Amino acid sequence: MYRLIELIVRFKEYVSLCALIVICFSLMSWSHSGQLGGFRAVIVGGIGWMQSAFAWIPNPVSIKSENAALRELNLQLSEERASIRQALIENAALRKMLEFKKKSAYEVISADIVGKTTTEVRNFVTMNKGTADSIQEGMPVITDAGLVGVIIGASSNFSIAQLLINRDSRIAAKILRSRIDGIVAWEGEQDLVMKNIPKSYDVKVGDEVITSEYSNKYPSNIRIGWVSKIIDEPTTLFRRILVRPSANFSTLEQVYIAKIIPDPERLQLEREIEKRLRERRRLR
Repeated sequence: MYRLIELIVRFKEYVSLCALIVICFSLMSWSHSGQLGGFRAVIVGGIGWMQSAFAWIPNPVSIKSENAALRELNLQLSEERASIRQALIENAALRKMLEFKKKSAYEVISADIVGKTTTEVRNFVTMNKGTADSIQEGMPVITDAGLVGVIIGASSNFSIAQLLINRDSRIAAKILRSRIDGIVAWEGEQDLVMKNIPKSYDVKVGDEVITSEYSNKYPSNIRIGWVSKIIDEPTTLFRRILVRPSANFSTLEQVYIAKIIPDPERLQLEREIEKRLRERRRLR
């Protein structure tokens, strides 16, 4: 029954045309005008009644077409909503970056992250700025949240930064509240580690950790993170201070490169001393 109704609805124009042709020929062959007038009234009334009686029956073809149009519109609206949300997130991030640039005490160059590389426990990012934009090896990479890393190589249009979450990273740091100095490194876990801090020193969970003025790589007073946990080493007089990085490396997209170059004379001297110490340890 449903298929018959669907067939009639689909070809209703042709069915109506055939019915009207049959009625017209019938009327043309009818010679009595009085009877013809009554028949015409009955036919017109009957057609009107049938149209009103079957008006509730849905048109399957029309419903299918409307459903397809609604699905397409829903998909389009979902894409537009996602684009708007993404634009709002990007605008908020860019506003923070612009505010940071205005407040920065040194000249910075904005850059986008175009690639991320993970080799064992050594993490790097590739940026879309290079020597053509005055980027040089040794420049620190930062965001409005805090320190990210340092440039270790650059070409004309690209540069690579070594992140803080890298086995080779060493940062001269300081507890902002108590002014305690130390070296922050990464050992493969979620947090950084500030080692060899005496148990008698004043360190609390939540203390802000910043770069120290003793650093040759990074400008001083850049946020590194916050103290997340304090672990007493049972057989020594020292503590392991875990530091949660302030920069979110998993969502890193835009950064600033500070146009600060380490002092080459100091850097050369420190490298020579470090080399001598390694040779002495090797000979022992």
